[in-house]
Amino acid sequence: MSHEKNDQAETSSHSMSGKIFKTLWGYIGDYPRFMVFSMCLGVIGGVLQLTPHFIVYLIANDVIAGEASAPRLYFLGAICLALVVVGLITTWGSSQVSHTIAANVQKTLRQKIAAKLTRVPLGFFADHNPHELKTLVVDDVEAIEDGVAHLIPEVTAAFTAPAIVLAAMFWMDWRMALASILGLVAAFYLMAKSVVKTTETTSNFYASKEKMGAQILEVVQNLPMVKILSQGDATLSRVTDSFVEFRKIIEEWVASNASGPSWFMLLSSSALLFVLPFGLLLIYLHMLDLSTLVFFLLFSIGLNNLTVSIYSFTHRIARQASIHTKMEQFYNADDLKLYDVVNPSGKHDISFNNVHFSYEQTEVLSGISFDMRQGSSLALVGPSGAGKTTIARLLPRFWDVDQGSIEIGGVDIRHMSPHDLSAQMSCVFQETFLFSDSIANNIRIGRDDATEEEMVTAAKAAQIHEFVMSLPEGYETILTAKGNISGGEKQRICIARAILKNAPILVLDEATSFADAKNEAALQKAINQLIKGKTLIVIAHRLSTIRNLDRIAVIVDGQIVEIGGHEELLARKGRYRNMWDAHSRAKNFKIGGQSLEAVS
Repeated sequence: MSHEKNDQAETSSHSMSGKIFKTLWGYIGDYPRFMVFSMCLGVIGGVLQLTPHFIVYLIANDVIAGEASAPRLYFLGAICLALVVVGLITTWGSSQVSHTIAANVQKTLRQKIAAKLTRVPLGFFADHNPHELKTLVVDDVEAIEDGVAHLIPEVTAAFTAPAIVLAAMFWMDWRMALASILGLVAAFYLMAKSVVKTTETTSNFYASKEKMGAQILEVVQNLPMVKILSQGDATLSRVTDSFVEFRKIIEEWVASNASGPSWFMLLSSSALLFVLPFGLLLIYLHMLDLSTLVFFLLFSIGLNNLTVSIYSFTHRIARQASIHTKMEQFYNADDLKLYDVVNPSGKHDISFNNVHFSYEQTEVLSGISFDMRQGSSLALVGPSGAGKTTIARLLPRFWDVDQGSIEIGGVDIRHMSPHDLSAQMSCVFQETFLFSDSIANNIRIGRDDATEEEMVTAAKAAQIHEFVMSLPEGYETILTAKGNISGGEKQRICIARAILKNAPILVLDEATSFADAKNEAALQKAINQLIKGKTLIVIAHRLSTIRNLDRIAVIVDGQIVEIGGHEELLARKGRYRNMWDAHSRAKNFKIGGQSLEAVS
């Protein structure tokens, strides 16, 4: 049974290695001839590494034959030097060509990843944290450089050059050739046994490293709030747990692989243990001459030098396998489905027709139906996790519904092109999406051809103009990742962006979530400017901000349990009435002379 497992492991290691090199070769694309040229140069460089061994063998032959002379020694030395220089040049040339190819491969891969990111649904970005995508685009693509620029030519040279030497050995004397490779055979057998476990451990290592990096980033980004809430120890314990997990994986790697390289180096360097005594025995039996023994002594050492680096390939191949698995998972992510495109009707009524939606096999929405006339407004309220944000994000097709349909102007949104759908709506979500760029350019994302006057007008409507002008650089102020403006100010910039776009449909998801008492009034003024004449869907936790909207839908457990106007819902004395009463009590609750709502 153990033999069967070993055979399966070795077969798996060979197929894995073959798959990786096939994948790496596929990355090369338009440059196969250049890579073959690089490989040939690498093989020539590898063979020419043995020049000193061959020259020493010729000198030994002359000495044994009693024909050594100064002119011949100088001649052989000059040839040795020339061939070594040629070997260095060819090795350098191989590296230059392969690195040029690798640079083009990295460029192509990043373009391919960027193209894929434009095809996935918007929900893809909600399911993948920024650190994960950054690692894929930057670190993993950078690591592929080792596979293309180094592994392909180096592995070719590492196996082809020894094959040439072995052929010469068997041509000289097959008995001595067999004695020369006994240690190598044992070394490669042990290496093959460790490859599968090395691959698994390497994959776990990089997965744990990525998880640790994501958690550290999350803690750093939220550290101010964590410290305010005195939850530093509890939060940091999550990072500590990832450190412990990472350490365990390293310990596992050391325990399972520490002896592997040592045994490989020992066995691959043990040729003289077999060659010298066996060769002396054959000489004693008059079955071998001294010059042939010298040849095998010299070239056995040279062969070991050529193969000693092969063990390092196992870990590098394992790293490439880990990256390839991530790349496959990324490329296999579902694209946003493209249906037969229908032009928008020009109307902006919204209809949810018996919409069902599940996320990660958990039903989130069940039978959601409502209609909105063009220019009307609807608020979505309900407990956290009820499905309000999911409804808002299904409209711009973050995901597609499982059952039912969503229509704008009588046209199923799945039959609109992404451009046509996007052009009809603006979204201001709880999260603020800003680039490390100037405030002006962040606002112009709403409409990149907007004039300076139009951009400033939008900023004034969003109640952010006076704040921007108070900054030393004004609209050219660069926003930074460290956050040189407040959350409320960031939201007003996002609102200015939406005002500038001036789309007929507007989705607001907790658009005042970062507002303090000072910014709340400014944000409400900005929103009032934004919603004029729009078909409006609002998610809000402060019921007083949506009481004047046309209708309010109460969402509970993925279903609409009540829908109607503010006064109508109060009169029903149902869920909304209970929520309103709780909201009113919160407003009247005093802390230090201030109402709870004012404090919040």
